Amino acid sequence: MIEDIQREIENVNNLLKNKYRDFFSLGNEEFKDKILNKVGLFSKLKKLEEAQLKSFGVVVGVDGSTNRMGGAYPHYIDLFQALAKPTVGEDLYLNECNTPMLDNLNKGSEFEVEKKNKMLAQIELDAAINAIDRQKPSLIMMDGGLVRYILEDNDRFKELSEKCEERGIILIGVIEDTKTNIISRANSIDNSYFDRELLYGRLEIGELLEVHDAYNKKFEFGISSAFLRTSSLASAIGLDILSSQKNYLKDVANLVYTLTPFNSRGIPLWLDIVDKEVRITDSLIKMMLEEYLDRDIYERFFVSERDRRSL
Repeated sequence: MIEDIQREIENVNNLLKNKYRDFFSLGNEEFKDKILNKVGLFSKLKKLEEAQLKSFGVVVGVDGSTNRMGGAYPHYIDLFQALAKPTVGEDLYLNECNTPMLDNLNKGSEFEVEKKNKMLAQIELDAAINAIDRQKPSLIMMDGGLVRYILEDNDRFKELSEKCEERGIILIGVIEDTKTNIISRANSIDNSYFDRELLYGRLEIGELLEVHDAYNKKFEFGISSAFLRTSSLASAIGLDILSSQKNYLKDVANLVYTLTPFNSRGIPLWLDIVDKEVRITDSLIKMMLEEYLDRDIYERFFVSERDRRSL
């Protein structure tokens, strides 16, 4: 059996090498000249001085978390939490919970997956919207791309983006794991080649590639984008910004670069802090349910047979 698995893995390795051979064979400068120059404009980023950082005003990082306790559908409960954390001022937490046991069970588990994604996006948007009045930010930094919010709750995102535009607040999304195929589109090649792997190791540290809107599918949603490398990690991250605020893209990219440690996964330290503080751990959700649910309700609805082994 081990030999069969080994052969399958080696086969995948060879297939990927063959698929990407033409790209992997190009040196970085040749790859930029032949491939990436069609995608957008290159520029160098700079680390901002302390006075320049202060000139940005209050920066708010927004992220969400969800965790589940229970067994198979529909006997589980989902907890949601969002955090808007300002560089100056008090943190803003929002919380929500949901269980299929209170819904029309004829809708099924697929509906619940969609609902979970929607609720997570909604609570993050609510946190960002509330932060505008409570924390008076000059920049809101969402953890992830902006299009997700448009697809999951366009009305809330529209409210957020309009408030940001009216009050001069820059709205961006920082994307750790890009899933786009902009390079393929710009070079008229098979869309099965994704930006994540094609950009790996291709950008220099502190290099920005501002994507031409013509090749960016997000532009139809009013979003402009860029790729940048902010740390020693070879991967590039993505950056989304409202197209109406595109003239701030280079300044924002410099901020993201400045806030990202050299030996890191490429994400601004502030978003890493938000991510850690917003997480709903297994122990936390278990403690909350045991504390605030009647014991009979807790065990009857949300304790799986597997969980009972440790009770």
